[in-house]
Amino acid sequence: MAVQDKSVSFPLVFLQPVADVHHVWTALSLHISPIDEDGSALLSRLFNEFNLSDALGGLTCIIPVRDPAVFAPEFAHPVPQGQIALRVPVEHCVDPGKIDALDWLYSRGFSIIADGLPAQGAAMFPFVESIALDASVGRLPEAVQWINRLRGPHLAENIGDAIQFDSCRAEGFRWFAGDYALHPDNRLSQKNSISRARLLKLLDLVARDADAGELESLLKQDPALSYQLFKLVSSAAFGFSAHITNFTQAINLLGRRQLQRWLQLLLYARFPGDESANPLLPRAAARAAMMEAMAQRIDCTREELDRAFITGMFSLLDILLGMPLQDIIEPLKLPVDIVNALANRTGRLGKLLDVVERSEYSRLPLRHADLEAAGLDAKAYCECLIKAFSWATRVSTEA
Repeated sequence: MAVQDKSVSFPLVFLQPVADVHHVWTALSLHISPIDEDGSALLSRLFNEFNLSDALGGLTCIIPVRDPAVFAPEFAHPVPQGQIALRVPVEHCVDPGKIDALDWLYSRGFSIIADGLPAQGAAMFPFVESIALDASVGRLPEAVQWINRLRGPHLAENIGDAIQFDSCRAEGFRWFAGDYALHPDNRLSQKNSISRARLLKLLDLVARDADAGELESLLKQDPALSYQLFKLVSSAAFGFSAHITNFTQAINLLGRRQLQRWLQLLLYARFPGDESANPLLPRAAARAAMMEAMAQRIDCTREELDRAFITGMFSLLDILLGMPLQDIIEPLKLPVDIVNALANRTGRLGKLLDVVERSEYSRLPLRHADLEAAGLDAKAYCECLIKAFSWATRVSTEA
């Protein structure tokens, strides 16, 4: 997933969302390239210096541990019991020589996840609660006995599409990671397209600085859209505690700049009647916040920060709407640099978007050279990543 330059001391850090059966984020899986045998020093630094706990909110952090015997991080502030789950190679979870080390970690409040399936006839230690398996390997039926035997929740990762997601859920997995959100069921791709078409029209009105009456008139045409608008503006993710009683109040309270961002996020929101959250919502939020954070690091203007945010938010619209991206963005009359970034990954915004896509720990490898091309280094990138996920995790749990 990443290509590491051995001459660079700071590694590449990734945060991969882990969702439940309703597509709400429940954990973040930490990946580091390269990962050393210990990993304690970097993990301590991520919590103590980079404030990784802010990105977690109340979510679990899944951390790979190669050798539990040498893993001993030190945290400046207490970490809540069970908030960190250690993903340990399954061979250590059945090896009598490792039981004391794992028991000690478990006694300190770490949950233990076995990475892989044990050999036939092996007995897992009693404090191992879950298993993590690669869904792309095709060994899921063999896991049924362990899924039934251990408390869980069990993690299936590298899930490629909606069909594989359903298969893993049927097997009994309850935590899911992978690119399945980017490959939804085609039968559902046009769902709520009418409401989202109105959202796109609203975004055009806001961009043209239309008056509040025009905006309110369009909002009143769609009860589902109105519901989502009031729901989101009242959420803690936007920092308002007052009750919103009418459209004009909401528009004036937010201001045009925040209103535009709010509508962009609303494109991905769950609509009444949806059984589950839209898995693209927090991904789009993370992309937008990551674009803005990185643009701020390379000294972009306020207007450029807004355009970076829009670029990240709109980068998944083709998947959301099941339409060619060019057909979606053309009516919006977006600035040229946004269009070039979305369509061709060119320009300063395009380079940042390329980094964002590579940071998602998918099939595209992230390299230090990609960061350098965008004007960043690995440390600054890591800080931006954690800042972006601090917002995206709240969006996922509150939307």
